[in-house]
Amino acid sequence: MKQSVNNSTLPVRVACAVVFFIFSFCYLYFYQADVLAMGQHVKAEGQTRYEPLIGAVLITVVLYLLHLVVFAVTRLHKRFHALTYFPSLLFLLFLTHYGEHLKPGFSVGWWTVAVVLLLAAFAWVAWTLYQLQPYEPKTVETGLLSRLSLINMFTLAVMFLLVCLLANHNDVFHYRMRMESLMRNGRYAEAVEVGKRSPQTDGSLLMLRVYALAHEHQLGERLFEFPISGGRSNMRPGPDAHSLMIPELEITRFASGSVADDYRLCGYLLDKDLGSFVASVSKCYDIRSPRLPKHYKEALTLYMHKSPSPTVAFHDNVLEADYEDLRRIVRETPDNMEKYNTIRETYGNTYWFYWMYGNRKVSEK
Repeated sequence: MKQSVNNSTLPVRVACAVVFFIFSFCYLYFYQADVLAMGQHVKAEGQTRYEPLIGAVLITVVLYLLHLVVFAVTRLHKRFHALTYFPSLLFLLFLTHYGEHLKPGFSVGWWTVAVVLLLAAFAWVAWTLYQLQPYEPKTVETGLLSRLSLINMFTLAVMFLLVCLLANHNDVFHYRMRMESLMRNGRYAEAVEVGKRSPQTDGSLLMLRVYALAHEHQLGERLFEFPISGGRSNMRPGPDAHSLMIPELEITRFASGSVADDYRLCGYLLDKDLGSFVASVSKCYDIRSPRLPKHYKEALTLYMHKSPSPTVAFHDNVLEADYEDLRRIVRETPDNMEKYNTIRETYGNTYWFYWMYGNRKVSEK
């Protein structure tokens, strides 16, 4: 009789296994790979590296084997079979819940206690359901579109959703870990593009973008194409700017090397200190050269219009026309929000936009 029951629910169990494999692998490989890389780096204190493909496959297989053990012990089938994946999904959540406050080595935190309590609760629920199984109504249909299959798929879907909601899904943190993973492998150009279209940022993400842009010699060319958080203090490691996989000392040393001039000049621009910028830029660059970085040209154009007695002479016909168009928008658009949206759409990748709106609320303009 037991063999007959097992055979009758085999399609449902196979369907659950396939869905679990797909979800677990995709979740680990495409979404949480960089968070897991950070976790392994911190826990192992940099002695080992996480390989996304190998890690996703191994973790998925181990979690499925855990499911088989749970199924062998609980013998939950029919409507309750999907629940045998609960411990596996709980450990999957435990592996991907942490953030930047993770500490090296093993430590017992509230998450560890929560896992133990949830496992104990699951054991009680599984025992109760096992006692109820003999009283379940007989199910004739057990195919992929049967009511039994749909109940199990719904149960799995709810557990998948809870994993996604309770794990680390902070976009900025994921951007940071992705950038650090790429830069650890020398892929600075790819790191620059991470999170490019997102308006969300923080001091640590700014520091990493500056570091990647400087490696690509694009700091003065592209820095203000991205959202900015804070001023020059976030260009290097500090109270509001941290890295987790790249040594902060390495970033500090790099910033003091051959790219120190660009760090200093962009620092002035971040602080909106045009006077100090102008006093320094001509010592580092030929300001009449067409190869002068874009943001430096924009800052010089702004300086020529803002200063009553400029100490340098700079003129660029294209930038002058663009700046006049910007001033026209400011004059002809009285509504602050409409003005902000228009300028962001047209000049959102310029230093001028940062000068007007960087680190300020729209209502302040």
